[in-house]
Amino acid sequence: MHLLSTINSDFVVPFRVLVRSLTRRRRRTPPITWHVVESGLTGKEKAAIEAQVARTSVSINWQRHADELVAQLPLKGRALPAMYDRIFVGQVLPESIDRVIYLDGDLLLLDAIDHLWETDLDGAVVGAVQDAVIPYVSSPAGLRKYRDLGFLRTDPYFNAGVLIIDLNAWRAHQTEERAIDYLHRYFRSVNLADQDALNAVLRGRWTRVDDRWNITGGAAGRAHFDASGNGRSRITAALQRPALIHFSGHLKPWLYPDLGGRWSDAYRDALLDLCPGYRFERSLRTTAATFYDRHLRTYLYPLERLVWRTSFHLP
Repeated sequence: MHLLSTINSDFVVPFRVLVRSLTRRRRRTPPITWHVVESGLTGKEKAAIEAQVARTSVSINWQRHADELVAQLPLKGRALPAMYDRIFVGQVLPESIDRVIYLDGDLLLLDAIDHLWETDLDGAVVGAVQDAVIPYVSSPAGLRKYRDLGFLRTDPYFNAGVLIIDLNAWRAHQTEERAIDYLHRYFRSVNLADQDALNAVLRGRWTRVDDRWNITGGAAGRAHFDASGNGRSRITAALQRPALIHFSGHLKPWLYPDLGGRWSDAYRDALLDLCPGYRFERSLRTTAATFYDRHLRTYLYPLERLVWRTSFHLP
């Protein structure tokens, strides 16, 4: 089994939490090679990850951040060059590998990854979960030029934080080249960097994966989150059997202690079990953000969404 993640020094600890959650829930199946594209990790940080998997069935295959490949790609807002690394999966991995699961570094695994590995892509290039917060290409932060690209308003938009990739199909579809061309052509309209690009160029070439494999930790299952526009029954079923929790967005549970939500406590427990001496930042900023998320967000979420929508300059 082959996995792929891209991390920098800011994501070493959360990546280790992900690794810990994965190794604790594995079935007795073939070994895992985890290809990790790193950007600026120290020898000590790499050694900590390697020591963690030393007595498991996981081996780490380090790959260096492809500076020369991403140097010419456009950046805006919070985008970093390393965010584009997953686009180059076809070059990073040898042609002898025909399937890989890409995993963001801000995930917590609650089920055996083997189940996801066995997903039938039925000829698609990738398998992914429809984004809970950005369910459609026409949603705020979706594809601003979706009409020009030939999409319908109700076409689904997937979250690229968890992807099952058929590498042969990926290369045959020229996904990398198409994504790069899209980023240059639509730079001024791009909201979410490579996630936008992949949604744009994989139209009709991705298949839906069960929502339980990419549950948005800060939103799904909370009182303020309305899933009616994104298949309420699907998300309700996923929440009953969660498999992968994705802490996307600004409020990361390793940065902000005591966040609200169903899984923040579970993440903090996993983090402190791995790093008993871990110290959260305690500042006015983190205290205010935590208080808002736990006590005020339910009431102020419509205003938050309005601000969020406006920040993407959408109609």
